[in-house]
Amino acid sequence: MIFLVNKVLFSSLKIIYHYYCATKHQQECCKILQYSNSVQKKIQSTKMISSNLQKMSTETTSVQKRKMTTHSKPHRSCRLISTFSSSSLRFSTRGGRGPPTTKTTSKMPLYSKHAVLLVSIVSFVLMLLLQCSSGLENGLSRTPPMGWLAWERFRCNTDCFNDPHNCISERLFRQMADLVVSDGYHDVGYNHVNVDDCWLSHERDRRGRLQADPLRFPSGMGALGAYIHSKGLKFGIYEDYGNFTCAGYPGILGHLKTDADTFAEWEVDYVKLDGCYSHPNDMDRGYPEFGYYLNQTGRPMVYACSWPVYQTYSGMTPNYTSITGTCNIWRNFDDIQDSWQSVAAVIDYYGDNQDTIIPNAGPGHWNDPDMLIIGNFGLSYEQSKTQMAMWAIFAAPLLMSVDLRTIRPEYKAILQNRKIITVNQDRLGIQGRRIYKQKGIEIWARPILPVYKGKYSYGIVFLNRRTDGTPSEVSVTLSELGLDHKDGYHILDLYDDYDYGIVTPDRRFKVDVNPSGSVVMIRCDIHKNNGKLRFGNFIQAGRDAQPRKDEGLVVDHGNVGFIPNADGHHPNGGRFDSAPARRPPRHNAQQPQHQPQTLHNQLYGPNYFNTNGVSTTARPSYAETSHEPRSLDYEHGYPVQRFGRQYK
Repeated sequence: MIFLVNKVLFSSLKIIYHYYCATKHQQECCKILQYSNSVQKKIQSTKMISSNLQKMSTETTSVQKRKMTTHSKPHRSCRLISTFSSSSLRFSTRGGRGPPTTKTTSKMPLYSKHAVLLVSIVSFVLMLLLQCSSGLENGLSRTPPMGWLAWERFRCNTDCFNDPHNCISERLFRQMADLVVSDGYHDVGYNHVNVDDCWLSHERDRRGRLQADPLRFPSGMGALGAYIHSKGLKFGIYEDYGNFTCAGYPGILGHLKTDADTFAEWEVDYVKLDGCYSHPNDMDRGYPEFGYYLNQTGRPMVYACSWPVYQTYSGMTPNYTSITGTCNIWRNFDDIQDSWQSVAAVIDYYGDNQDTIIPNAGPGHWNDPDMLIIGNFGLSYEQSKTQMAMWAIFAAPLLMSVDLRTIRPEYKAILQNRKIITVNQDRLGIQGRRIYKQKGIEIWARPILPVYKGKYSYGIVFLNRRTDGTPSEVSVTLSELGLDHKDGYHILDLYDDYDYGIVTPDRRFKVDVNPSGSVVMIRCDIHKNNGKLRFGNFIQAGRDAQPRKDEGLVVDHGNVGFIPNADGHHPNGGRFDSAPARRPPRHNAQQPQHQPQTLHNQLYGPNYFNTNGVSTTARPSYAETSHEPRSLDYEHGYPVQRFGRQYK
């Protein structure tokens, strides 16, 4: 934005210059040149004005309201911006505070009437453009970034003598760049190759600039970036807002401008800035300041921050207004580890804190739950599918951290699932939320395109956290999930490709979700009937479900408790009647409300036998408040949008 305004200003001043020089107003011509130079010197302070205006707009307008207006018809005074391409906007300010500037006062020279009028028009256009911009608008990361990152799989292995194939070196990153392209990852959207910690030499060079370890990166980082770019990929790098990086290499403190210029010289596309060896109180100024210097380079670089997580763990409340105006993505929870427990902890955090973190996400600024560990050692096949599905619901960056040389085909297929990647990369940019949590079953929903008559389509995930060894049947209607478009939704299972057809909101269907952290993920595209006869609403036998009297969504098929020991004692200390179980009538008004505490009743319930003598497992009924049909637009926190046109 600033570079666009810069261009407008200098073009206007150039016109004034040629006009007056042509008419031999040489004295006024010199004054115009002097004023042009003063504008050039102050163009950086104009960025400061833009930053302050953005912050004021953010503070006075809620995040939800901004989302409501993001896709609506722009105000007439702002339509000028929409005519410019995203490349024209890519260099606008991140909204961070720059270094303090000294105030100078200067008066505009007295030109003729025409000159004053033209400059006034230019100033008006400048203010109009600045007022129409809000939030982080550097034109980058309009959808969550995708790529490959070294840290989780390769850590800080610097022993290239004993382990040359796996150490952090230019050889490793060149190999991964080759495989991202040759093995089809780039074709589905993975376009970054990012270096993490431990690439540095332990000392800066004699000019105070960062330098790579000369033994492991003999060609230098500029050459590595050029190689990655030659593959059609983008080059990412790591640093730390501290005296040292987390692994003890030089940090950027005291060298912010120098390091930003160095990254631009190396043609870096993505900068991850960690927060070890720094004080959390300093981050509110330090992270925006480094973002300011990145902008000053003129090179577009995605800015990934660790700012919120360090402040959270120090007991501070992160200023997300400033964070979203400074960073493209940010970490707000623990580093992920190679285990299901770690992935589950991330899912819990994002669910338990969703009302705080979801409003901050959107095109150009994303919550980052950390890397994908699919294909490593800690996740089962089913749990790997779960991480991919949940990261799509989170609208999270998809940064693989796996050895692409040895990954097994089934895990590669998960990472390259185009249907789930499409949900992750949805242009609306609304992060999903947990809408149901009972008995170890969770349901998550994310609004996505297409939108029709002001109603969303949705990506839905059914997550089974139970460990009873038996798949759980989840039986729902779309209306219970808040999907109430009367013409129905086209439902597709994104892992097994099963097509449910067009399902109306009141039609009950079921999914069987495996235990121990498994998922079923479906996509519900809103159906545009347009008054035509609808064919569909037919669900294959075995996936249909009959209406049920209770309000519970989960049917138990085996989670009946602990089997007692041989002596009749329950492993947890319970003791049951050893008398044979009676078969009470199915409808008996005289039946006591409290059945005898027998083992049979404990395991199966008093109505285990029906009148025909056929066993039917009693289903638990949840509390009346455990689930109520409700609209996602209101109860679940999604904004109600009024669309001027329909999205496809």
